[in-house]
Amino acid sequence: MWGKLCCGAWSGHDAIMMQWLYILALDQEVNKMKKKLLATILTGLLLAFTACGSQESPVIPEVTGTAIENTQESVLENAETETASQQEMQTETATTGKVEITTEDFEGSSDPENAERKYTYTYQVPTITIEGNEEAQEKIQKDLNAYVETFLDSINNSDFGTVYEGEMSGVTSYEELSFQVIRADDKVISVVWGNEGYNQGAHGWYIQDYRNYYTQTGEKITFDSLGNSFRDKALELVTKKAAEMQATDDCFFPDYEKSIKLVVLDGTEDMDAIYQEIYGADIAGTGNGPASPTFSITGDGFVFESGQYVLQPYAVGIVDFEIPAEDFGGALTADIF
Repeated sequence: MWGKLCCGAWSGHDAIMMQWLYILALDQEVNKMKKKLLATILTGLLLAFTACGSQESPVIPEVTGTAIENTQESVLENAETETASQQEMQTETATTGKVEITTEDFEGSSDPENAERKYTYTYQVPTITIEGNEEAQEKIQKDLNAYVETFLDSINNSDFGTVYEGEMSGVTSYEELSFQVIRADDKVISVVWGNEGYNQGAHGWYIQDYRNYYTQTGEKITFDSLGNSFRDKALELVTKKAAEMQATDDCFFPDYEKSIKLVVLDGTEDMDAIYQEIYGADIAGTGNGPASPTFSITGDGFVFESGQYVLQPYAVGIVDFEIPAEDFGGALTADIF
């Protein structure tokens, strides 16, 4: 900032004046740094807390830690075993009624000798036990294992973590797969997968993927199984709640209404057909595959989610639409509450 002050001989008065000038300049620089730091902190807080309506975290049953033996089955075999240091880090047990769900934590990384790819990853493997109902238990476990396998395949068989020339971020690519129980009783098992990551670019991502099962059969819960008119009623209720949020917070896109269908999905929909309906056949693209459920089931009702960029900008975050079970009236015929 300042070079050496040596330009010939200085008088005592001149020397004192130069010292004062130096102190004043230094103080100005410090103030500038403080302002920059404060601006950075405020920007981070704005992005973290910008909200639209009520955004509450899923209700998770009480969790107690229990150490169990680490068993790695075929669900783990797709990892890069030659480079991934898969470890059991923690085991958690969530128990409600006759259902028990435990999770094991694992971690891994890219080959340190491979300069073309640099990344780390962590993931959780859940194990479910349904007392006296092995058939439903195995059916749900198979689906949970398949989700983990898909996660590992997406890391191993993609360009994730590719190091491009001229990258300036200095942040190693990473992906974290977490698992949480929203509800687990003798009628419904509702869980959510959280996927957080960064793969260079302007910012990272955080998405949530829901799975809902009937405890007694192990079958996935669909809108049709909840009631013949359940989907239509859900669209009506979410549309109404979104309009109320927009009127008070103005946090959705101007044309958000056309995308409401993307908030009410049970996993049976063809995403190509929905995208073409919303955005037009010319720009919708193909190969999107089946939908992922966008709802969870609590002890009181349903929560529908608008993910990043669905109805709202990225900075708003994820928006939840909480609908009490009684609001569905006769449209909800399944005995799950």
